[in-house]
Amino acid sequence: MTYAQKKYLFAIYRLGINGEAISSSDVSRLVGVTKASTVKMTQRLSDDGYIRKEPYGKISLTEAGIKEASTLFTSSLVICDFLKQKVGIPEQEADSDAVKIVAQVSEKTVAQLVKFALGDAVNA
Repeated sequence: MTYAQKKYLFAIYRLGINGEAISSSDVSRLVGVTKASTVKMTQRLSDDGYIRKEPYGKISLTEAGIKEASTLFTSSLVICDFLKQKVGIPEQEADSDAVKIVAQVSEKTVAQLVKFALGDAVNA
C-alpha cells in the first residue's frame, strides 16, 4: 500500500470511526487536497477492496479496509503517545507526525517502533 493510499484510508477511518459513512468532501478537507484528487484515490481504494463508494454518494470501509486502517490507527496512537510523553512533542504535532510515520515508513519499522514505545512504557 502506498503512502497516499494509507493517508486516505487513515482519514476515512478517523472520519467514520463512529461507523457512519462519510463524504468525499470530508476526506478532502482532512487530507488537505482537492475533491478531484479524493475522487481519484477513493476509486483506487474501492478497486482494491478497501472501501465502498456509491457514485456521488457516501464512503464506507469494507472489512479489509477496517482491518488495514485499524492497524494504522492503533500504531499511530501508540507512536503519538510516545512522542508526547517521552519525547516532549506537543499534542497536535505528535498526532500529525505519528500519522506520517505510520503512513510513510515500512510496516516492519512501524512494528518495531510500536514495540519499542510499548516496551518503554512497560519498563517506565
